[in-house]
Amino acid sequence: MEMEEIEFEVGEVITLSDDETGEEKDFLIMYIFDIEDRKYFCLVPEEQEGQEEVEVHFLRFDEKEGMLYPIESEEEQENVIATFEALEAEFGE
Repeated sequence: MEMEEIEFEVGEVITLSDDETGEEKDFLIMYIFDIEDRKYFCLVPEEQEGQEEVEVHFLRFDEKEGMLYPIESEEEQENVIATFEALEAEFGE
């Protein structure tokens, strides 16, 4: 049986649950980008949209499972942040 592919778009709002507290929070997808064979999302809490200073979160998206995962290694985190900063500079945000 084939799994339906899940599509996300920049500007879309998604709801994530905290694994520890079960609390749900809405996030705006600011960027979706690939590094090598992995896809990453840059998320900002929805209530901070349009603010000058925002809390930025990066998560790895597993396309096969349709799940978002935290970035676990420091090296991967640094690579994602560097790519994000390059994208941000490119788009002049």
